[in-house]
Amino acid sequence: MRSISLLLVFLFLCLKGYGQFPANQMGTIDPANAGFPNPKLQNKNGQQTSNKTGRAALDDSTKQIYGPNTVHYFLESDAVNSIDIKRRIDTTLTLMHRYLYQERDGFLSTNLGNQGTAYRDIFTLAPKSIGTQLGYNAYLPYAFQADQVRYFHTKSPYSDVTFNLGAGGQTNLNFTFARNVDSLWNVGVELQRMVADKNLTDAAFKARDLSLTGQWGLILHTNFTSRNKRYRLLGHINYFDQGTNDQGGIRLSASQTPDAALKYIDNTALLNDAKSQSNDQFLKLHLYHEFIGFKGLQLFQRLDAETRKVKYRDLAFQTNLADGFYPRTYINFIQAPASDSLYNENQWRSFSHQTGIKGIFRQFTYRAHVKQRYWSAYNPLNDASLDKLENYVGLWLRQQVGKNLDFQAEGEYLIGSDYLIKASLVSPWFWANYQRTSVSPTVVNQWVYNTSYRWKNNFDNIQFDQLAGGIEVKSKHFFVKPSVTIQRIGSWVYYDQLATPIQAKEAIAVFRTSVALGGNFKRFEWQSNVHINTQTGPDVMRMPSLVANANLALNVQYKKLLYMQFGLDVIGQSAYYGDTYQPAIQQYHLQNRYELPAFVQVDPYVSLRINRVRLFFKMANVTQGLLTDNYYAAYLYPAMRRGFAFGVKWLLFD
Repeated sequence: MRSISLLLVFLFLCLKGYGQFPANQMGTIDPANAGFPNPKLQNKNGQQTSNKTGRAALDDSTKQIYGPNTVHYFLESDAVNSIDIKRRIDTTLTLMHRYLYQERDGFLSTNLGNQGTAYRDIFTLAPKSIGTQLGYNAYLPYAFQADQVRYFHTKSPYSDVTFNLGAGGQTNLNFTFARNVDSLWNVGVELQRMVADKNLTDAAFKARDLSLTGQWGLILHTNFTSRNKRYRLLGHINYFDQGTNDQGGIRLSASQTPDAALKYIDNTALLNDAKSQSNDQFLKLHLYHEFIGFKGLQLFQRLDAETRKVKYRDLAFQTNLADGFYPRTYINFIQAPASDSLYNENQWRSFSHQTGIKGIFRQFTYRAHVKQRYWSAYNPLNDASLDKLENYVGLWLRQQVGKNLDFQAEGEYLIGSDYLIKASLVSPWFWANYQRTSVSPTVVNQWVYNTSYRWKNNFDNIQFDQLAGGIEVKSKHFFVKPSVTIQRIGSWVYYDQLATPIQAKEAIAVFRTSVALGGNFKRFEWQSNVHINTQTGPDVMRMPSLVANANLALNVQYKKLLYMQFGLDVIGQSAYYGDTYQPAIQQYHLQNRYELPAFVQVDPYVSLRINRVRLFFKMANVTQGLLTDNYYAAYLYPAMRRGFAFGVKWLLFD
């Protein structure tokens, strides 16, 4: 009932706001501008005034019409790499129905069957950075990512309100607001709220406490450019708070198989007492600024500070230990605080500063830096800590040959330990890249001390080589993009069937072929991706051999006012021994008990646009109960059953 009421409120606001937006000279919205006001009709006679600071003030008179063409944003990487680009906000209907995180990733990631649960990539990815990390990463993908923070320039206050609700109470609410204080300075905020309900039965569920996950995310950001364009500053504050009531998967009875468990609607959770909880909370501050003395010589600096706390507790430890969910107990040697019978906590602090020079000589761009980073990890259970001061040097080069060839090379060295080397070559017809990385094991790989897990390792660095390349062939109505990825991973750290870390002695080789196809014909548009994966070496890195997805859509227009898209998403994956999850240490680990069966999921949907308002309605996993009973997202964690989902996205420019 709550979801229906919210939908009615949004529809009412959308219809009420419809009459507020201007039409073009023919009395209808110009379809060439995606249903938004045509920027060519904007009043160009607005005058600028000046204030005491000497900055140009914005003309906010009612004569000017604002829309998506009066708003743009850029990323910090654009500024760092000296790229002048104006990124426009998305106003299309294409794939807007993919609102879950694994859907946005092109179905190349998964969770425990419900939004906000432990997240992981299906294929192992090359490291993005070097240096020691905490390693508790199951919930970090749900947070705002620093490299994706959007720094806006607006000529009017800009707002984006997005609301999504799906099966299992999977609810997303996102709010974005940005405005220029004046022509040189912009401030903004992004807020996200994400919740989900339990799809397994436990004691709290029977008492009508359905909450499974709850998350808050907040970004406060600003960017400033001096009047003479010599100085630029970007900064943001990133807050994240994730809470999960862990359920441990389905509890199997003595005579029940995992296949049979998928036939039940009211499955009992393994952690049936509902006394286990995970929490991940952090606060990050980030600052980047640069001084452009000359085009060929510029100075820049980054500052980062982070405080983070990761916790897990289980008040029913003895019961769940007897049921085999935990492998062992150290209760005779250590005692958890207060009444918790299993408790794991890590407090993380880090501070880094990076200073460098960069510049542009015709089509050649360079950047060099030095960096210092201090981190510490503290475990209150045994009042012990680890800390380290790391020193880095780095170099980045880019050479453009005309408009069709772009070569980049990058290297960073953590003195005495890690290193990263990357190179890429990109043209309109092909691309290729190579990366070699030697990266330190994470803190959780090396050091854990709690009631059920306890180790202190001295693992070697993990070695990662990756060579990838592809070609692109396209015409007016069709494109095909085949590619190949080759990986060699040495000294890989994995978690065995008891969730204990082990470093592989032999290297793992991965060969993956991918093909992206797509096109359009009249009112139809379609796209698909197929990934075929093979690997050799020790069987300690489990990935499916086939992952594929496809989207087919039909576009319909009604009287230039209503735009509709009828479509179908199809997702498929081959069978494999997928990992299971241990919440006490936030790690996926091996299991040899059950091969997760192959599956095909189909999601029909319809998306609509009425002026500046976009909506979608879809039936997720419509084939559940038809082709198969269901499938597992991870061992003993069933995927979300068939259910209805809808969403609305409203852009405001004044």
